[in-house]
Amino acid sequence: MIASRKFAAVVVAALAGAAAAAFYVRAQPQGQTSRPAQAQTAATSQRNRNLVVLDPAHGGQDAGATLGDRILEKDVTLAIAARLRATLTAAGFTVVSTREADSATPLTSDQRAEIANRAHALACLVIHATASGSGLHLYTSTLQPMNVDSDQTYPGNSPTAFVAVPWEMAQAASVTESLRLAGDLRVALGKANLPAISGREPVPPLDNMECPAVAIELASQPVVGSDATPVTDANYQQRVAVTLTTVLQVWRDQMGSSTAIAPATTKGATRAADPAAQALAVAQAARVAAEAAGREVAKRAAARAATEKSHAPPGNQAAGQGQSKDDNAAPANSAADAGGNPEQTGGTQ
Repeated sequence: MIASRKFAAVVVAALAGAAAAAFYVRAQPQGQTSRPAQAQTAATSQRNRNLVVLDPAHGGQDAGATLGDRILEKDVTLAIAARLRATLTAAGFTVVSTREADSATPLTSDQRAEIANRAHALACLVIHATASGSGLHLYTSTLQPMNVDSDQTYPGNSPTAFVAVPWEMAQAASVTESLRLAGDLRVALGKANLPAISGREPVPPLDNMECPAVAIELASQPVVGSDATPVTDANYQQRVAVTLTTVLQVWRDQMGSSTAIAPATTKGATRAADPAAQALAVAQAARVAAEAAGREVAKRAAARAATEKSHAPPGNQAAGQGQSKDDNAAPANSAADAGGNPEQTGGTQ
């Protein structure tokens, strides 16, 4: 289910390559949590019309909601994302996913938003599932749209400059488009006999995304005169994926030619890199860096636990030797907790 708590943030390490843009670490004052400090809203004027970001919620220690007997939300969102990736790819889209498997150290909310923002996507879809309610629930950010005046550079109005905005308000520049996208999705789903309702909730990481972003939560599908179709039903998931893809195809056509993303260049290069390929490489490199950062946190936590154990009083060590299996597992669990997504489960409030 959709969580409502803010997440802790993690610095994305620097990576570079011929097809990827350079990454950087934003320094923070001592004692503060490291996190992206600003979002550069100029990126929204460089969206790639052929690229979509999928964010299957939860993962690792954060299982999300329990949807049935041994059915976890983190697995369902991953399955839905896989079907959606297939339909989008068949329609000619390039797809960036913040999670393609269930990792022991899943990305934080901020890391997922960072991946999305580096992709300059046409749209970003955050995927959830729930055992509550019925049909589909569509959520957009509660932020107010960015004000437009003569002294402000607003994405789409100026091709040369950007506005630096607080990380927590990155979505403000795109919230109007997000509302329109949610409306288009709701209408299309309704026409496909997939009832949907829409609302505005502070669903992580919507507020931190610069692209048009919608959280899509699947509940069971009501069926007249019969039992409801569960969210795990393959046909139900496929119908949703096809409908979402159709809407995004219309969006792509309406957008027309995208503003080219400045390509990564090398000395002696004779032609620009393909924008979709470059955006994909940038986003994938960001994900690799974020995953590496998570593993490093887990490694340090395990080392700290081992050190504390080695310095424990002899009586405690002796007592611990009788439980060698549990003790050996303790550092790994501590590491997973430290490196995992601190996102809390629960229904939308």
